[in-house]
Amino acid sequence: MDYIDSHCHITMDRFDEDRDEILTDYFEKGGLALMSVATCREDHELNLKLMLKWDKLVSSLGWHPHDAKDFGKHEEAFLLNAIQKHQIRAVGEIGLDYHYNFSQRAEQLRAFDRQMAIADKAGLPVVIHTREADRDTMDMLKRHRKVQGILHCYTAGRELMEAGLELDYFVSFSGIITFQKTAVEIRKLLKVVPLDRLLFETDSPYLAPVPFRGKRNDPRKVVHVIEKAAELKTLSPKTLSNQANRNFFQLFPERED
Repeated sequence: MDYIDSHCHITMDRFDEDRDEILTDYFEKGGLALMSVATCREDHELNLKLMLKWDKLVSSLGWHPHDAKDFGKHEEAFLLNAIQKHQIRAVGEIGLDYHYNFSQRAEQLRAFDRQMAIADKAGLPVVIHTREADRDTMDMLKRHRKVQGILHCYTAGRELMEAGLELDYFVSFSGIITFQKTAVEIRKLLKVVPLDRLLFETDSPYLAPVPFRGKRNDPRKVVHVIEKAAELKTLSPKTLSNQANRNFFQLFPERED
């Protein structure tokens, strides 16, 4: 089965000892592409090196809501330079996180709004993180309604999901859907997302799916997410994965060069 992990953090130091081994195995076993998400300068610089080795690795860059307080003129200039040099295919992950509030809400809204505007001007999709901030996230998506992208690792409510779908966003699900007791509502939402709007991810090194829960996650385990989603959608894993792959390439077309 061919597959795509649409969101992982392979640049994190938890992969320093075996990153190359994981990526080699991922692409040899059926990985068609992979989205490596950078949330700081150092992650982005490592992504540039990884893309020289694996041409199917797609990168994004954005200041996470946790780090919104750090998004100033220098960070904005760094992001704009990466866009100008065509080093990234998406802006993100960006958004709002009212669960931890590591940055003040006003700072989160400011950084989110500015990065959405940058993505709009550049014609790039965005990767959205949202937690306990459905209404403000919805308002931001509508304010920047020309922007498209991904509602990543979806755990929010149905109203936000439906608003995102109306704005042509894709909805990505992670290993959380395999958590039997805590993901009942999320599995219900997955069942109603149209097939042509679905993506799957690991968000590794976090959120390892059953039967690996509690261990370090990695991109290869996206297969387990797809298998659970296929069960919920009453489709074969191959059929569902092929559709998700088409969805990913719709948002991030393969480059001829």
